[in-house]
Amino acid sequence: MDKAAAIAPDRRMSPDQNPPPPLPPRRWSTAPSLAGLVGAGLLLASVTWAARVLHDWLPENVSILLFLASVLISAAAFGFWVGLASALGAIAAFNFLFVEPHFTLHIEQPHDVVTVAVFLLTASLTGLLAGRLREQVDAAQGRAAALEVLSRVSTDLAGVRAADQVTAVALHHLHRLVAGPVIALAPGAEGLQALSALPTDFVPDPRDLDAADIALRRGRPEIAAAQGWSGSRLSFYPLGEAGQNRLVLGHARLSPDRRDREWREQAIQLVLGQTEQALARLTLAEEAEAERRRAAAEETRAALLASLSHDLRTPLATILGAVTTLRELGETLPPASQVDLLAAIEEDAQRLARYVEKLLQLTRLQTGIAAQLAWVDAGDVAQAAVTRARRTWPRLRIQAEAAGLPMIRAEAGLLEQALFNLLENAAKYGQDPIRLSGRADGDELVLAVQDAGPGLPPRLAEWINAADMAGAPPGTGLGLPICKGMARALGGRIRAARSSAGGGLVELRLPLPVAPPAQARAAASTGTG
Repeated sequence: MDKAAAIAPDRRMSPDQNPPPPLPPRRWSTAPSLAGLVGAGLLLASVTWAARVLHDWLPENVSILLFLASVLISAAAFGFWVGLASALGAIAAFNFLFVEPHFTLHIEQPHDVVTVAVFLLTASLTGLLAGRLREQVDAAQGRAAALEVLSRVSTDLAGVRAADQVTAVALHHLHRLVAGPVIALAPGAEGLQALSALPTDFVPDPRDLDAADIALRRGRPEIAAAQGWSGSRLSFYPLGEAGQNRLVLGHARLSPDRRDREWREQAIQLVLGQTEQALARLTLAEEAEAERRRAAAEETRAALLASLSHDLRTPLATILGAVTTLRELGETLPPASQVDLLAAIEEDAQRLARYVEKLLQLTRLQTGIAAQLAWVDAGDVAQAAVTRARRTWPRLRIQAEAAGLPMIRAEAGLLEQALFNLLENAAKYGQDPIRLSGRADGDELVLAVQDAGPGLPPRLAEWINAADMAGAPPGTGLGLPICKGMARALGGRIRAARSSAGGGLVELRLPLPVAPPAQARAAASTGTG
């Protein structure tokens, strides 16, 4: 079994955890390659031919140095085992060509035995040291490559905001580590579906898909089959808990002949662990956002329902009282009194109709339906709210100073209702004239409603400026809490401000988007968002 299986359980490591301490170079476990043996053989043959040709002009110790140089080069270039084979070949060639009797491996003279023994020892030590150096260089290069990938993957994953970005980062770095195909799959309606792969034209075969499905169902890695064996070409690792952001990552098996294989395996496990933690972080962020929205909706519901009895009790009492009076005393009442009672019934019925509309808006805020943002002309919306308020309270002086306002991203219906609620609050509790004005203040658009009344009570002003929906003072009604919820839905806020002219002043502050005015007006005219 591939060694990755043995260390797979350890992949759940902190993204900032340091890599494990270096292990001794694996100088004994790297098998010699055919290319290394051929290269060492050609080098030894060249040195043997040169030493033979120059034998009559060079002393014997120079020939020995040439053979030692070939052993050193072979061990440094191709590793320990190739260096050892080169040393044995060099001894045999030296004995065969330069030790009497020539062209045989037999040694007659005692001093030749000593020469060959010293040469054997020197060549072996040279091959051993150079081979170890080569293995250490390869291991260091592998560590450097793995640490570079780990540093980059940690940085890249720190800035992701979506699961597909996590997948793209993981595949990119796994592809660099294995130098082979990698793929990401996720469960779908018809089984596992490929999300992305590198190279992009890689297509998993049925054996790969079966292994990925087994890894997902069993919740443990499925290692690729050894070369020459039937089975999956890729190793698959399930990531994420059951539910959101569940996927399977697969990568090609590392060649067993790689000198840096161990470091790359450890780097793969750390990349998988960091990817799993990034997915878990995204899942927690999504759950926290859903809980925040639920809590905000619940907070809005509690605040608005607490104000419901105040707004409904007064018009209902008026209507019931007028109806009872007309039924019991209608024939005895003068016509003018009857007209007044009918007018009171009509007026309070209209008030109840507005409350029903507010309750429908409350239902929308409770369900957390997102605002349908589009380019709107804030000045046109403000003028529409003022026109509606003038029809509702024809005796009040309501002014609009909202010409030339910039385009914003908002839902026109919500924005108009929020402004109407502010105008209604001023009409009920303030004094005319009532003025709706607009201006740009930094990166915000300010739509302000001001009246000439006594001003806002301190507790109400404090609640308006607070971030929470709960805690509205008794008797607040539905208008202001709904306006506060609408401002939130539009990405803004309401604020109770001080007016130098006295009276109440409430501002609706909305963010100004960064967009060219011509582009915004073109989008508004075509109705696109």
